[in-house]
Amino acid sequence: MIRIETTQIGENGYSVSGEEPGELLELEHDPVAQAAGPIQYELTVERAGGELVVRGQVEAPLTLRCSRCAQFFSTTVRVSSFLHAYEWAENPESLDVSADVREDLLLEIPGFPLCHDGCKGLCAQCGQDLNEGPCACVPPEGAPSPWSGLDGWSATPGPRAPKGGTGRGEKKKT
Repeated sequence: MIRIETTQIGENGYSVSGEEPGELLELEHDPVAQAAGPIQYELTVERAGGELVVRGQVEAPLTLRCSRCAQFFSTTVRVSSFLHAYEWAENPESLDVSADVREDLLLEIPGFPLCHDGCKGLCAQCGQDLNEGPCACVPPEGAPSPWSGLDGWSATPGPRAPKGGTGRGEKKKT
């Protein structure tokens, strides 16, 4: 839990840094992302009227499954501009920012993680990891492509609106 003692906030704010277990991200059953170490944070909290403004940076090491080749790889997700405001009255003695740290870090996990930009992925027929080398599959001959139905298709303009009619942007006269 990342808890900030609000009673320690002085005129120039209060800084806190540390580590929390990666389990804070709750990724234990996620098939794509797993925590690979502790979450590190460096935060500063300041009073601004009736609010507490927390800013800083947080990061967490992760193991992600590549969306092309399905291999796991290590990376670090970072939030270099963590910024949240909280009501002072709701947090008179301490402030728990764990949920916001978790949310911001989870939002930094890519939707389709790649182990590297040039990842070749898997063969669609045999499942061979093409990063390790080519497979022995022969493309099926004579099988039509799913897109072959569009061969020879050409777009033709549709019918035009009649003169004085109700073309786009015109109002019909009554």
